[in-house]
Amino acid sequence: MKPAIKSIINNIINKLGLDKRKLMEGLSAWSINRAYTENNLHSLTVRLREIVPDISNQEDSEKDAFNAYLELKRRTLQAFQCHMMLKALEDYAAGNITVVDIGDSAGTHMLYLKELTRGKLCIDTISVNLDQRCIEKITARGLRAVLCRAEELNLGTKIDFFTSFEMVEHLHNPSIFFHRLAVRSDCKKMLITVPYMKRSRLGLYKIRKKTKKPYFAGNEHIFELSPDDWTLLFLHSGWKVKYSKIYYQYPRRWPIASAALAWFWKNTDFEGFWGAILEQDTSLSNFYQDWEE
Repeated sequence: MKPAIKSIINNIINKLGLDKRKLMEGLSAWSINRAYTENNLHSLTVRLREIVPDISNQEDSEKDAFNAYLELKRRTLQAFQCHMMLKALEDYAAGNITVVDIGDSAGTHMLYLKELTRGKLCIDTISVNLDQRCIEKITARGLRAVLCRAEELNLGTKIDFFTSFEMVEHLHNPSIFFHRLAVRSDCKKMLITVPYMKRSRLGLYKIRKKTKKPYFAGNEHIFELSPDDWTLLFLHSGWKVKYSKIYYQYPRRWPIASAALAWFWKNTDFEGFWGAILEQDTSLSNFYQDWEE
């Protein structure tokens, strides 16, 4: 949000004696409620709450401030992610499949997937994270986990499906990550979700704010790319987009209100999230001769 506009809004809120946080969360929650109804995510969101009732430990950065609004925001995004997972698995025949979730912070998505596909698929999961705290949360739930940097992953076993949710924007070199998955495994399909950006930009918020204390990869975005730029990077790295969809955090069918909410989300968070189902395709990436291996 531009400083001048932000200052004006803050002055109005202060003069009216309003609680800024409650006001922002109230508007955001109203917007998300309209959005998930418009996207037919309500029943799936309810089902996810039945599978994993408590998601307060999903992200350490949110733990102290976790409340009903953050539960709604995160759970609805998870419903979109699960919708994309189920779509990606539609063409898998009944049987055993191995799913690797790269950047998994708590094992929640893998618990969802096991229950949502029960009776159709037998899901074996492996979660990957470079943070020991996340590994401990995942294994405490009885799931397999590997302590490893995403770019260095080399499991040496048959993988049927990779997933990665809001992780690749945290990588210094996402091209290396995707290319190594393409050439080091026999997995042909992957699902990623990232913050939706109309125009690509660098994140690096800690640097922008001149933060002078230690922080971890999970707390910083590096590249925040548009769908078009992610698509080019995938092709360069050995993958192509088979299907994609944008989940907006606001309703899209109200001409004036939708435009205002789009502006609100762009200036306070993200308009939404982009999901892409990828298929391995090295027909173009193989022409590049200087991959770092």
